[in-house]
Amino acid sequence: MYTIDEIRIQIQPVPQKVTALEGANLKIVPSGKVHLTVPADVKGPAKTAVEDMKAYWMSKLGEDCFAEDGIAITLALAEKPEEVKSENEGYRITVGTNGVTIEGFGESGLFYGVISFRQMADWNQYGLELPAVEVLDWPDYPFRGMKEECRYGSNVMEKADWFAMIDDLSSKKFNKACISLYGCWVVQYDGKVAEYLYTPIKDYPQLKTPQTVKYYSPSEGKWYNYETLPPMFRDDFLGEVIVYAKNHGIDVVPGINSFGHNTLFPAQIPAVSPVDEEGNPTKTGFCTSSEETYKLLFSFYDDIIDNYLLPNNITTFNIMLDEVRDQFGANAEMPNKELSAWCKCEKCSKKDRADIFFDHAFKIIRHLKEKGMKSILMANDMFVRESSQMGDNIGKRMLAKVAEYDVADVLVLDWWRYTDLVSTIGFKILPDELNMRSVFAPWNGYYIWSSLTTPLRNIKWQADLMHNSKTAEGLYAYAMWDKSYDLMHDCHTDLCWNHDGAGELEDVVRRYVLRHFAPMADEVEHAYTLLQWMNEDRKEVRDPQNPLGNIISHRLLMTARLSYYNFCYYKPDQPYPRHFPAQALKSLFAYGSRMDSERAIYAISSMAKEALAIFEKAAITPGCDQEMARRMVYEFRNYVTQTEDWIALIKIYDITQKGGDQKKIAPIAKARKEARLALMLCCEQTKEDWVCKAATMRNHSVFMQTFTDIENYINTTDEPQLDLMDITPIMSKENFMVR
Repeated sequence: MYTIDEIRIQIQPVPQKVTALEGANLKIVPSGKVHLTVPADVKGPAKTAVEDMKAYWMSKLGEDCFAEDGIAITLALAEKPEEVKSENEGYRITVGTNGVTIEGFGESGLFYGVISFRQMADWNQYGLELPAVEVLDWPDYPFRGMKEECRYGSNVMEKADWFAMIDDLSSKKFNKACISLYGCWVVQYDGKVAEYLYTPIKDYPQLKTPQTVKYYSPSEGKWYNYETLPPMFRDDFLGEVIVYAKNHGIDVVPGINSFGHNTLFPAQIPAVSPVDEEGNPTKTGFCTSSEETYKLLFSFYDDIIDNYLLPNNITTFNIMLDEVRDQFGANAEMPNKELSAWCKCEKCSKKDRADIFFDHAFKIIRHLKEKGMKSILMANDMFVRESSQMGDNIGKRMLAKVAEYDVADVLVLDWWRYTDLVSTIGFKILPDELNMRSVFAPWNGYYIWSSLTTPLRNIKWQADLMHNSKTAEGLYAYAMWDKSYDLMHDCHTDLCWNHDGAGELEDVVRRYVLRHFAPMADEVEHAYTLLQWMNEDRKEVRDPQNPLGNIISHRLLMTARLSYYNFCYYKPDQPYPRHFPAQALKSLFAYGSRMDSERAIYAISSMAKEALAIFEKAAITPGCDQEMARRMVYEFRNYVTQTEDWIALIKIYDITQKGGDQKKIAPIAKARKEARLALMLCCEQTKEDWVCKAATMRNHSVFMQTFTDIENYINTTDEPQLDLMDITPIMSKENFMVR
């Protein structure tokens, strides 16, 4: 039986009030009966709460568990007490000797009450026992969201996977899920622009984005290489996801980029494309003077609003508008040309960038407001960062445009910065200076195809900014959903639901490990500390003259300098596919000093091995969340394999440079090939199919095949002369294919 203090730990996010009541404990034996009373004619999340509660008791006591003389279990909708600050999402659970009452102060509140009851119910072979207790709970902030980016992972998620994401987020009492429906990045794998469209556009059927899936499967002993449309687009099930989410207390917020991160529309529909000084289409961004631009965008928006949002009483939309910049690789037909999203046509060239950007943004916002949207999110980076391209006094200019277009009531600024270091925030303007509605956007976990990160500090300081702001409405995580980031999502909702009650990061982590790994809490807490150190974001110091004073960011080392993903991007004046591992090795050797990079790699490897041993033990320890432990076993094995691969590559490089016997390279390469294959098999056995089909297994396959090719070359050549700075001559067709 959980104690009162333990109940507070088990409920997630951390509840506002848990109070002991007088009276005996409630006991329900495995053969017991319950009398379930529910409100009539419920809908939405309240209906889901009733259905979930019925299923819950049948799963514990059997299908014949309901009886008139059973222990009273009452679900009800009730008026909220004055102290409860939420109109719809608060709830109260009262446990006494005679039964349980769960009152929701709105439909979502009843749903959350059922979730919390299930979290606090401690079943064993003797049944259920609970102390007499009252839980009175409500959220501090009304906006508790996560943005699922249109990127590797979501591009191959089937309907059941989206439903699983909704189930996971709703169990943590998220109430917003932004699904990015269109976005793009520059040329990456296969010489193609990485672009994603997740729902058909009725008036523009030619717009679609096939996705390529390539990897080696050790469990099946074969290569995969095929093209598919994103399942959400292929089967057109966005509407079903929206309804499912709504019934689980979550509003789906569509996200569509329409200036930066936009190559599909201008490439396929020339009338909307910006042009350069010679009048040539740049095929990235929009001409904001073209009527066709807004015909296209408004057709897209209106179709979603009319068919999916308004019928489900959803009035939030995300126009994003982040990272408008000149870049190479924005068009696969001319990757070596730096293309601009800023149009140079006769009309656009008469405006400066600020006027182009704001007129475009607020024309869209005004249209969405007229369509009934009451909260319209827009990214902040184009006008509050030190890197803003739009001149001085940008805050005042923006406020003038807000007034001109009359959108102050609906515009919500999305304040984002993906660093753990407050000192590098780089905001020229702070939120309360603008006095605009705001949400703060921590980075909960993005590189699911590379290595697990723990941006807890980023979440905490963004939550503190939220808490200290007069205009904040909540937190809005930028992420790719993956259950391995469970701790980060728990931290997010703890701090957004009950900021003061959540405490410091150490308190958040301690509650998490007690919920999931109580028998090994101290060891697992230490493992999560090691994980934070392994990918810690640090302000870097580069001084080749003083190598002992250099500082390397572990996060950048693991997610950028050692990850193949970072080297699949097209770069001008470099071969494509890019030389790998050559360019990564050059980066390691040139950065500060080689000693700094090696020292960091060895440190990360050592910590990963220690944490791996802890989770291997947790995976077989009764009372631990063994499924989560197995996921963490994979994540730490991934760290160990990555770092040991690079240790081996450095060793191979030294053999090639020092005139050693290159035949010694073959067993090194063979060992690394086998280690990578073992990791890939672990990935297939542990992670969801869509995670594997994303770039995860593809990146693994690059390393695996590289070591395979090195081993084969050394073994089949009498006097091998391996050049690790250019392995193109020895690469197999599989190696070229997977890149």
